[in-house]
Amino acid sequence: MVIIADSGSTKTTWIICDKNHVISKISTTGLNPNFASDEFFRNTVSEHLLPLVYNDEQVKIFFYGSGVADDFTSLKVSKAISSVFRYADVEVGSDLKGAARALFGNEKGIACIIGTGSNSCLCDLGEIIHNIPPLGFILGDEGSGAYLGKMLLSDYLKGIMPIEIATRFTEQYHTDKQAVTSRVYRGEFPSKYVAGFVSFIAENIDSQYLAGMVRNGFRIFLERNVLHYEGCKDREISFTGSVAWYFREILVEILHEKNLRPGLIIRDPADRILEYHINKINL
Repeated sequence: MVIIADSGSTKTTWIICDKNHVISKISTTGLNPNFASDEFFRNTVSEHLLPLVYNDEQVKIFFYGSGVADDFTSLKVSKAISSVFRYADVEVGSDLKGAARALFGNEKGIACIIGTGSNSCLCDLGEIIHNIPPLGFILGDEGSGAYLGKMLLSDYLKGIMPIEIATRFTEQYHTDKQAVTSRVYRGEFPSKYVAGFVSFIAENIDSQYLAGMVRNGFRIFLERNVLHYEGCKDREISFTGSVAWYFREILVEILHEKNLRPGLIIRDPADRILEYHINKINL
């Protein structure tokens, strides 16, 4: 039995496969080891996964997650999962490695994530060769949901937003400067909070102002990340993540504008990660 987990900042997709057949696919909350306690991690796995697979000693678990950036966080995830599935073979990697394997398999290319946050890498043979650091919500994450949400809120609170769009925003959210700044600077998970406003952009993408905001976000992502990879104009650039998926037509437009080659754009990499591992197991 094989279990694949793709864990972003907001949600984790789990796929349970037995003898090459998917028997269950579920979603839980995001499990970032930098924020989720060991107890929360264990309880989530135990509550949602254990009833579906029991404690099958033949389980192979591949967990790819945001926040898995070094040996410490990788070991933390591995220990939490192994405490529930005591006989499982557990492999832990970053969400970026999962994206690379989903988008390119063993081929060479530039794999990107644009969801709540953003990231990218040059990959080959299912491994990351070069990664320009994303730097997170404050210093980076260009083009992401957090980035776009931050721009949207800033324009609204500064009075820069066009009146028609500002009126719609006020009617939908009934918020103000004090509420927003309190939530961003003193609340939990500010990047997830501001990224939540991307749904407003998607609902009103016919606005030239909002479409322009998305275009500029994608331009900055490419300029500060993708265009710095060696040979980037000779390789396919592929994407996963909700923001890349929702605004894929604009993304392709900006890729062409920068003379880059669009590849795959998928919302969720979990199914293709499963395919990658099933192919390896069956070799």
